[in-house]
Amino acid sequence: MKNTLSFKTFLSTLRATNRNLGFFVDWQKCLANKDKLSIALNHLNLLLGVPKDSLQDKITLLFNEYAKAFDVLPLILAIRNERELVLDSKSNETPIDTYLQNPKGIYDFICESGLDSIFSDRKIKDLNDFVFGVEVGLDSNARKNRGGAFMESYLRTLFIKANLNFKEQVNIVEFSDLQGSFGDDKKRFDFVIFGKTISYFIECNFYTSGGSKLNETARAYQELAPKFDRFANKNFVWITDGQGWHSSKNKLQEAYKSVEMYNLSNIKDFIKKAQNDC
Repeated sequence: MKNTLSFKTFLSTLRATNRNLGFFVDWQKCLANKDKLSIALNHLNLLLGVPKDSLQDKITLLFNEYAKAFDVLPLILAIRNERELVLDSKSNETPIDTYLQNPKGIYDFICESGLDSIFSDRKIKDLNDFVFGVEVGLDSNARKNRGGAFMESYLRTLFIKANLNFKEQVNIVEFSDLQGSFGDDKKRFDFVIFGKTISYFIECNFYTSGGSKLNETARAYQELAPKFDRFANKNFVWITDGQGWHSSKNKLQEAYKSVEMYNLSNIKDFIKKAQNDC
């Protein structure tokens, strides 16, 4: 048994979230995305306040001067994929980017999307600010993929505060003795903490909801842990949390018997253990 905490206690202390307010928006990414488009957006700002009956002529003038400005129109509708299909005014399936090839198509795009009213009434004051808001909204769709990275970021902060000697995203090929046990598997670990006598190879994750992925993860780490048993100076540690495990608790309990595991409630015990080996 590699864990001193009972599985019942481990399960009962799993958290509902590992998110703080910094999780929800990647501000720097949103600002960077907006800044890349600032030249085009400044050109499109010339369409704001233009009366509808003058809009097509203004589009033609702008197209002749800087046609690339119109490439950002789909993003104003929160669409990143310019090849996404839509139904045009004749109910034909049309890739969005086909609208952007000439002034008439651009005019149709603006009218069919309702942007003509928004532009002419100047309900948008500056497209730079508007697109920044769109980027923030689209970034919320990336939260699911950001969950794992956020867990790594949280642990990184804890390890730094604890003055642990560690490295991130470590490939097994850096350890010739271990690679013999892994064969052709080029396994990459989230962290390796280097102590005086023991190196800890760490995988971490957080699951807010259940699914088949959890069973696969538990099975994979249950198979991985024994590969370290022949090495007195190397340990495998799995740090995981999240209420999603309640739907896969049987598989988690099976892994708990053979894998050294911690959650965010008792991670301090692991950190203290690692510090004692520094």
